[in-house]
Amino acid sequence: MLAGKTYTVSCDIYVNAGDSLVIQPGVHVIFQNQSGLIVKGNLFSLGTSDNPIYLTVAGQTKTDAPKIGFKASKDSAFAGIWKGVIGDVTCQYMIFKWTHLEYCGALAGANGSSAYAIAGLATTDNCYAIYFSNVNGYLVFEDSWIYGTVDDAIRVGGTGGKFALLRSTFERCGKSGGDVLNIKAGGVGDMAYNFFIGGATNSLKAANSGIAPGIPNCEARVYNNTIVNSGYRQTKTGRGGSINYENGARGQVFNNLIVNCKFGLRISSNVPDTAYMYAGNYGYNYYWADSLSVANQIFPYTPGAVTKPVNTDFPNPFSYLPANYIYIPDVAYDGSKAVQVGNPLFTNYPLPVTGGYYLQDITAVGNYKFTLQPNSPCLGKGYTNFTPMKMVPQDVKYGVTEYTLPKADIGCYPFDGSGNKHF
Repeated sequence: MLAGKTYTVSCDIYVNAGDSLVIQPGVHVIFQNQSGLIVKGNLFSLGTSDNPIYLTVAGQTKTDAPKIGFKASKDSAFAGIWKGVIGDVTCQYMIFKWTHLEYCGALAGANGSSAYAIAGLATTDNCYAIYFSNVNGYLVFEDSWIYGTVDDAIRVGGTGGKFALLRSTFERCGKSGGDVLNIKAGGVGDMAYNFFIGGATNSLKAANSGIAPGIPNCEARVYNNTIVNSGYRQTKTGRGGSINYENGARGQVFNNLIVNCKFGLRISSNVPDTAYMYAGNYGYNYYWADSLSVANQIFPYTPGAVTKPVNTDFPNPFSYLPANYIYIPDVAYDGSKAVQVGNPLFTNYPLPVTGGYYLQDITAVGNYKFTLQPNSPCLGKGYTNFTPMKMVPQDVKYGVTEYTLPKADIGCYPFDGSGNKHF
């Protein structure tokens, strides 16, 4: 697809095994009729900062300003107007650079599509915006955007795959469920310097679901992300939050800025290798809670959550947990001493939230700016003595353009400007 051109698609596009589709900078692809992009071969969506690519629909106007009493059922972001990009097990490379995906999640079987069979869905299930499933393949989503999904924004499922999800922005993902980034068995890689706002459930999830012989354990290194107002559209008990590990997933979790989310880091009791997750593999995560209800769930008061407090988090959990606190799953605590402690000082975003809004009313970036002020307490508080997995090779076309290494400035916007470039 040639640079600067606009293409209109009215039925599913299939990239056959062995073939490649290259989308050049500045291309707009307009999807109609619940169509989608089914990738059995390779996809290279190679936008630039000056000429990003749009995979979207026509006739929609974003309403990004906060709205009191926001209803997902009345917002086109959750309408599922086109399917998304579905990768088969034969897809070796799925590379997105400076690419917008918008209004994804049409029915997987719409118009006779094979998307449902590839992604393990029923014909009447909603598609994921991106689905990848080749254990030996590479998924890159860097410096890109997803706006509006019905279910998961990105799922690495099936047999998994090697992934690098870096420096990207995710708004209004999940209508009443679904995670933003959802990594299953066989998925191995890094999720770093991403910004999330208004997700239905978890923003980052790792679960060893679907493990089978020859499929590696799910392992995700999650660092320097910023997550705002997430988890509130998921109504199932114990669901929804910020970062979640379950079903034996492994990983490391450092330097994440978690603001007014339904839950903090949740490690489930069904993670059998708990020693791995507890042995210094998470910490230095920064929490802000407007209210007592939020502060009381920094350590998730949900069935099966066994996240142990560590004294490197901010605020220090031992400053508000009882002096004789011994963590017992599903037992509440009083987090009143953590309410409105340590305002991260975003450049332009009110904390505590003002204007009569509930947290779930603010679901998009809009005119806000989530970079950090020069006197932010998040600066210099992180941990850098660990390395990304770097499972995807660096290459301008066939891999990651750049791995942004861990920074001591917590969140996705380090003060030197080296992280997320969507200011």
